[in-house]
Amino acid sequence: MIPSAIRATVRDYIRAHRILKAGPVVVAVSGGPDSTALLLLLADLADELGLVLHVAHFDHRTRPRQSAEDAEFVARLANRVGAPIRVGRAARPTKSEDQARRARYAFLRRAAGEVGATAIATGHTRDDQAETVLLHLARGSGLAGLAGMRPLREGIARPLLSIGRAETAAVCRAARVRPRSDPTNRALAYARNRVRHRVLPELAKINPRVHEAIARLAEAAASLGAEEERHVAEALARATRDDAIALAELSGGKLRDGALALAWTRATGRVLGARQRRALAELASTSDGSRAIDLPGGRAVREYGTLRIAVGAEPSSDAARPLEPGSAIAWNGWHLAVDSDGDETGAHVARVPDALVPALAVRPRRSGDRLNGPGGRKLQDVFTDAKIPVSERDRWPVITSADAVWWVPALTPPPPGERGSRLAVAVPARFRNVRWSAGVRQVASKEEAATTPPRRGSSN
Repeated sequence: MIPSAIRATVRDYIRAHRILKAGPVVVAVSGGPDSTALLLLLADLADELGLVLHVAHFDHRTRPRQSAEDAEFVARLANRVGAPIRVGRAARPTKSEDQARRARYAFLRRAAGEVGATAIATGHTRDDQAETVLLHLARGSGLAGLAGMRPLREGIARPLLSIGRAETAAVCRAARVRPRSDPTNRALAYARNRVRHRVLPELAKINPRVHEAIARLAEAAASLGAEEERHVAEALARATRDDAIALAELSGGKLRDGALALAWTRATGRVLGARQRRALAELASTSDGSRAIDLPGGRAVREYGTLRIAVGAEPSSDAARPLEPGSAIAWNGWHLAVDSDGDETGAHVARVPDALVPALAVRPRRSGDRLNGPGGRKLQDVFTDAKIPVSERDRWPVITSADAVWWVPALTPPPPGERGSRLAVAVPARFRNVRWSAGVRQVASKEEAATTPPRRGSSN
């Protein structure tokens, strides 16, 4: 039977912070004491709160001998509380805490989407909160770091922040359940474990209730930072364009730095330390050329005046594809047609001599590419002068004949010719309101954008 005082504490915390709504909830269960207690508590509260529980267990493949036993234990536990279970498995053994976390949360979010869950419940406790705050403090992450983990953020619910590990152990004992143990929780190679086993015990000699004291600090920091975070979030929303941040839309100083740090946390789930925040701010302080830096959880890529946060691998470009008369193809968002009856409104058009048509193809740029003809410019220089973002260069169509570069639509004038097949190249929607002129990217006015195709030196 669940201890009544612990049950009441968790129930009141859920209600006070509006953590869980009635309906499906995914419960992340590793099999350890905290997540086991979380499932037992939520199962006990399910009828009262209107919850429909779905258990999710993820195998990181870091402990081959124990993984199957962990999954079997969680399956029995799910059966005990009458909840369906989903089991995920990493494609390959995760090599770091960060990689493991990303893989786990990607699985949990997929599971939540499949069942229409209102939230994903995790077993983070008040002890975890204390460790998190101290780690953030040591790394100089600022007020946001002192706020630690929040009861509900980005769909992740943490009902057990109201209790500690002593209470989760008590729940398991009362239910006569022996949780699984993870030996890596004792390994001092991990910073969190050093805080857990060395720092906090020393602080407990000064204040035996140090975990509660740090939790109160986190609540106070969260309250102080709420208004500031609202302004920062609004600034970030104004500056966000699709998957990129327009740096010119962010005023400098604290607001800009806060917006970038918030964008990073939203994209990667990681809170940056002071040194990392300074590196990100420095990256965003100029719009010259392109540059990228690696930070915990991903990579920040600045391309002239925009900044993107890359968490996974960049999509690869299409391979070379032939362009045949009467055909139309899509290539990385561009549409190309040779002597097609399709609509050519707003497209860049060139005449292809009949002798070149059989070898006509579109492909990505290649190292060493030059424009055809004596003294032809390097394509690298063409892209740089036009200020094409690095992320777009491998996706830009290069028109070739017998593998010699014949034309780069929107960046170079179409080769002269009055007779031959018509090659029409339509610009992707993401560039519709952008002009490429004299090597400078300029956004057209709404009136111009409605009537003027984005091109440089092309003719229809």
